[in-house]
Amino acid sequence: MPNHWNIRLSISEERTELLDKLNRKQYPSDFLWLEGKNICIVDTAAILRFIDEELKHDNVEILVESGQMLTTMSSGERKRAYLKHILAQKPEVLILDHFFDNLDTGARTLLANAITALAEKMHILNIYSRRGDEMDGMEAQLVWHLGSLHAQDSDTAEATPEFKKDLPPAASGDLLENVPECLIEFKNVCVAYYGKPILKDVSWTIQRGEFWHLCGPNGSGKTTLLTMLSGDNHKAYGQDITIFGRKKGSGETIWDIKKRIGYFTSSMTFQFWRLQTSLEMLVSGFYDSIGMYQTPGDRQLALAKEWLAFMNLERYAETPFLKLSLGHQRMVMIARAMVKHPPLLILDEPLVDLDESSAQLVIRLINRISHLSNTTLIYVSHRTEPELVATHIYQLEPHEDGSTGKSIVNRP
Repeated sequence: MPNHWNIRLSISEERTELLDKLNRKQYPSDFLWLEGKNICIVDTAAILRFIDEELKHDNVEILVESGQMLTTMSSGERKRAYLKHILAQKPEVLILDHFFDNLDTGARTLLANAITALAEKMHILNIYSRRGDEMDGMEAQLVWHLGSLHAQDSDTAEATPEFKKDLPPAASGDLLENVPECLIEFKNVCVAYYGKPILKDVSWTIQRGEFWHLCGPNGSGKTTLLTMLSGDNHKAYGQDITIFGRKKGSGETIWDIKKRIGYFTSSMTFQFWRLQTSLEMLVSGFYDSIGMYQTPGDRQLALAKEWLAFMNLERYAETPFLKLSLGHQRMVMIARAMVKHPPLLILDEPLVDLDESSAQLVIRLINRISHLSNTTLIYVSHRTEPELVATHIYQLEPHEDGSTGKSIVNRP
C-alpha cells in the first residue's frame, strides 16, 4: 500500500532547501525510502521552467494534450494541465509543493479529488505551509521542522509580537491632499481578449478609507481589474472609469496614477536581487525605484527607520533584504508600498508561501495599516483569513459572456 503524507513546513525558509534536496535526489534521512523510485515533483519552479521551454524552444507537449499553452492559462488551469502531463509519465511518487496556493475553492476541490483517485497507484506527498492546505485521506500528518519530520501536533509556531502603537507619518501630505471621497468608480465596464469575454457590465465604487477584499475564482478577471486600476491595461481606455476624481482618458499619464498607488504582489520580491539593506529597500519606496539611485534625505531615512521600529524590525536595518525571512521580506515590501501614505494600497496575494507565524505577522501589519491610516486598501486572495476582516467585499462571478461583479458590505 503506498505511503501518503501531509507535510506542513513550520518555517517557510526550509522549503527551498528541502525541495532542492528532493530534486537532486539527495534525500534527508526521513526520505531515504524514495531512493530508486520514479519521482515527479509538481512545484511552481517546475511549471515556470516548462513555460520557459514552451516559449524558447517551441515545446508543444501540453499544447497538443490540451489545445492551449500553459502560458495562456489561469493558475488553476495551468496546474491541472501540468499535473495531467506529469501523470502521463506514470510516476511511483508524486510530490506536490504548495499545490493549492493561488487556487480558488472549486479548483482546489477538483484537483484534490483527481489526486486522491490516484492513491492506490502511487505514493503522494503533499508539502504545504498553511493549515487548511492538507489533503484528505493522507495516512500521516507530519511537520517538517529544522531538517526532520515530527508529529503534526507538535506546535512549532512562534508567538506573534505586537506592533508599535502609532503608524509612522507620511513625508508630506501631498498624495492625500485633494483626494475625493469617491476614490474609484467603474461603470458598466466590459473587457474581452481575442474575442473571449472577461468582464461584463462591471460596476464598482470605492470610497476613501474603505478596506476591500477582491475575490473570485481563477480566471474571473481579478488581475484585469487591478491592471485597469494601476494604469497598466490599455483596455481601460474608452471605458467609463474614474480614478482619483479624473475620468480615464482625460489627459492623465500612467505616472499620475501610479504615484498615488502603493502596490505589492508576492512576485515583486524576485525583482530585488541586489544586496540592498532592509533600510535601503524601505527608502526606495519614496522614489518608486528598484534599488537606490539617489542619496536619500534625512527625512526619508528617519521615516524608514520609524517603519522598521513600528514592525519590530529595527535590528534588521543593515541586514541585506534577501537574507531576511520570507515573512519579514513581505512586511518590508508592504511597508515600502506604504511609506508615502498613498491614497490606494493594493495587496495581491500577500500571504502566499508563508508559514503560519509569518502569515499572522503580515495579517497584523495589514490590520494596523487599515485601522491607523486614511489609505484605501484592496486585498486580493482566494483564502479567507478569519483575522483579516475587510469592510467590503467585491465578488467576481464568472459566466460564459464574462464575469459580473457584486459589492457586499462586510463591516464587523
